[in-house]
Amino acid sequence: MPAWHLDDWQYLERQVVADPNGRPWTVALMDVLGQAGDPDRPAALLEVEYASGRYFTLIYSDGGTLQRERGYPSLPEAVEAYEDLLAAVLDGRVDPAQPVFREDLEE
Repeated sequence: MPAWHLDDWQYLERQVVADPNGRPWTVALMDVLGQAGDPDRPAALLEVEYASGRYFTLIYSDGGTLQRERGYPSLPEAVEAYEDLLAAVLDGRVDPAQPVFREDLEE
């Protein structure tokens, strides 16, 4: 079975942008409900993700390494955050090479 890649998810919006150093990053907006998901991922982990928001903004590298994610309860809030994140990567206010991981997951 081929390895799972972040490009395999379904996104509401997704765009590849270059940071000021010319490195490409994918910035994406996802609705986690209704995703087919990774077939190897336990449902309990998905339930934890849903608890922190239905909509997520993500930044990941060309190789599929997740660099940043954040959940939002409403679509308008998530769309605004996605647009801000795109602009922040383009102008260098956010450096995706410095990962930011969620701290609200239960162990």
